[in-house]
Amino acid sequence: MSHSDSCQQKPWQQPLQIGPLVRGLAWCLGKAQSWGLNYPDFSEQKLMAAARKKTGLDDFGDQRFLEPLRLRLSYLKNNKRLSPLGRVVAWQVLLKPLVNRLRIQDLLKRHPEIREQQIVRPLFVAAFPRTGTTLLSKLLALDPASRPLLFWEAMQPTPEESHKVGEPDPRMARAEDIIARLWRMLPALRRIHDIDPLGPEECAGLLANAYIMPVFEEDDVNYRQWIEGLSREQICAAYEEYKLQLQILQWQRGGGHWVLKSPLHLNWLDALLTTFPDACVVQTHRDPKQVLPSICSLDAVMQQAACGKVDCMEVGRHLSSQLAASLRRGMQARLNHPPERVYDVQYADLLRDPAAVLRSIYEHFGYTYSDAMAGRVADYLAANPQHKHGSHQYQLSDFGLSAEDLDRSFGDYCERFQIPLAGQVSQ
Repeated sequence: MSHSDSCQQKPWQQPLQIGPLVRGLAWCLGKAQSWGLNYPDFSEQKLMAAARKKTGLDDFGDQRFLEPLRLRLSYLKNNKRLSPLGRVVAWQVLLKPLVNRLRIQDLLKRHPEIREQQIVRPLFVAAFPRTGTTLLSKLLALDPASRPLLFWEAMQPTPEESHKVGEPDPRMARAEDIIARLWRMLPALRRIHDIDPLGPEECAGLLANAYIMPVFEEDDVNYRQWIEGLSREQICAAYEEYKLQLQILQWQRGGGHWVLKSPLHLNWLDALLTTFPDACVVQTHRDPKQVLPSICSLDAVMQQAACGKVDCMEVGRHLSSQLAASLRRGMQARLNHPPERVYDVQYADLLRDPAAVLRSIYEHFGYTYSDAMAGRVADYLAANPQHKHGSHQYQLSDFGLSAEDLDRSFGDYCERFQIPLAGQVSQ
């Protein structure tokens, strides 16, 4: 069987399962595109006008976000790979941070006391996907003394002015609708990364409001070069905006220590540890031979949704390089800060005895592991076995990767953190 034949059998090559309304919209957009009408128009003026119209506001705050926004717009404006539906989704992805920025600035003007909120001893999970980060962060969020970031909060950090205390927050219903539509369009994604619209979720959405965001298109070279060339000052400025959003959320709904996670934090660990001087960071570790094909699979699903076609070989080349670079930056950052600020967890240990790993994290950082938390953890593990939504199948060869090459590329990393090496398996 050829590589291309194998690749076509994978989830990212299967037809999207979408409803009749979405199919109708995609057909109309496709017709418009065939007539030379590239809707939507990726112009800075129209995008910002749409955000102003949606909110009735006009202050976007610190203007540093304009450079990355313009890079993304330039790429999307000239992109021929995006499907008509992918163009609409990309427009919305760029619009949402603008809307959030307007609302954030307005809220701060009306409530300057928000800046006085103290973010005390936040607990971060900073590691790559497929290393147990989702399981670990969900278990850490079970602590009654914690304050996890919820999906619907990350989607829109500011409250609706019309929301009345005691009534359901309208952001929750919107989040449930968004995720329900996502599962209808991309059922394969749920087997890779399940999302609870009302539960804990990654905090990458908060960094995205400064247009620091994951980009699935490997050929968006200019934006990727901008990301890689960010100065320490620029990264710290983005983390100050990130911190301000935590203050806004804490002002709305208090709680104990924050529980947060994102693979982006590994890239900019120095900025995180600088912005949050008392932050506690957990880094999970797993053999890159198992991590990489799974991350590639997620990337391929997203590309298939946006473009309809996937270059599996390019996905593998690009992500293996990105993973290696990010791990190097993370290791270097750790050398510049006290070693006790980051605690290492092996993926195999987390799967074997999650409760024991949680206790070791709490002991290391001095959090209290209460009986209430122990009970919640036991109940969660009993109700949520691995592969609840189906197993995620992948192999290195799907993306032109070999075990020997990865062992050479990541040998220093695996040796430093004493990562058990294993064969290729599914998660």
